[in-house]
Amino acid sequence: MITSKVKLNEEIIFEKTFGTKEVEYFAEVSEDNNPIHLDSEYAAKSIFKKKVVHGILLASMFSKIFGTIYPGNGGIYLSQSIKFLKPAFVGEKITAKAELLSFDNIKKQGIFKTECYNEKDELIVTGEAKILFPKEFEL
Repeated sequence: MITSKVKLNEEIIFEKTFGTKEVEYFAEVSEDNNPIHLDSEYAAKSIFKKKVVHGILLASMFSKIFGTIYPGNGGIYLSQSIKFLKPAFVGEKITAKAELLSFDNIKKQGIFKTECYNEKDELIVTGEAKILFPKEFEL
């Protein structure tokens, strides 16, 4: 049996800076080569004035949390709702937070509030995830 190190309403945090290299790799893999992400001159003329990180790349921070931190190995993403409130800029440190809101011990499913914050501690992404925990897990 695996027991929880995290309690209800406790946050799991992961921080990452997405530089030019990561954004270019993601653009290549996803085939989303929108110049708002890749071209400084184009981005300078946009409403954001700077290159922005792909929103879905930000959402991948939650995959890191659920697949490697909590519940970790054996955790399976079932669903994710997401709202992009503000842009994240290339080279900016982003903090992802996942808070366990509820856990069904029979179904082994947890509901998490998912949020990302920029360097100014502004909420830029919000949503909710449903995660299937390993069958041996107990909260």
